[in-house]
Amino acid sequence: MSFLSASLVAQVSEYKIFYFSGLPKIVDKGKEINPVRDSYISSKSTIKLTANSYIVLTNKAEVPMGINKPGEYSVADLNEIYKNVGNSNLTEEFFDYIASNMIEEDKKVRRSGGVYRAVGDILQTPFDEAIFVRDEIQFNWSNPNEKALYLKIYDAETWDQPYNLLLTDSTYNLVFDNAKLERGKEYAWTVYHGQDHPQQGTILRVFTFADEQWKLNFNSQIEEIQEGENDDMNKIKTIRLYLDNNVYPVE
Repeated sequence: MSFLSASLVAQVSEYKIFYFSGLPKIVDKGKEINPVRDSYISSKSTIKLTANSYIVLTNKAEVPMGINKPGEYSVADLNEIYKNVGNSNLTEEFFDYIASNMIEEDKKVRRSGGVYRAVGDILQTPFDEAIFVRDEIQFNWSNPNEKALYLKIYDAETWDQPYNLLLTDSTYNLVFDNAKLERGKEYAWTVYHGQDHPQQGTILRVFTFADEQWKLNFNSQIEEIQEGENDDMNKIKTIRLYLDNNVYPVE
């Protein structure tokens, strides 16, 4: 029994998958498999990164390292990368660098389609399927010539239209209004040149104002993260929670 345990331990490296975006793969015994959050990498496996992929690993000391350069990385390669990190010289700036890259790589995945619906050229933020925990959100779109355009917001289930605003700007602050909107309900938004409904094929993005139960559960998870001893690591774990839940904006 002790021999079996030792054999199993020998097959697992110290590196754990903390976060990934895009479509990275774990190559194990010649087969490509999808990575799994918080799982350890086999000492005989390699990480395969394609364009627009990003992965954050942690070692046994919970030191994070982000990799976004396409290629294959063995455990020996990871050992060399971690040598360059310098575990004893970690700074807040280093953790901020990892966090900002997590956010930027997530944006790349959304822009390129990834696991999200395709987006149009004119719509900028918020991203598709966004969850709002705030009661005021800024919508942004491209309108360099300040044309008169309609910001349209629909109930995604009934297609009732609580907002059809004529604007020459490229931004609008939407404040939650109980008379027009409902928490927990999915809405769709787009920008269009006409007052009537957009023509078929026009891209719409969806969003939801989180209801109280959703926010309660979300805040409970944040509080649990904050109980960790490493404040910088807690920050990265919080960002992961925001990205995992499509919360906009990431704070």
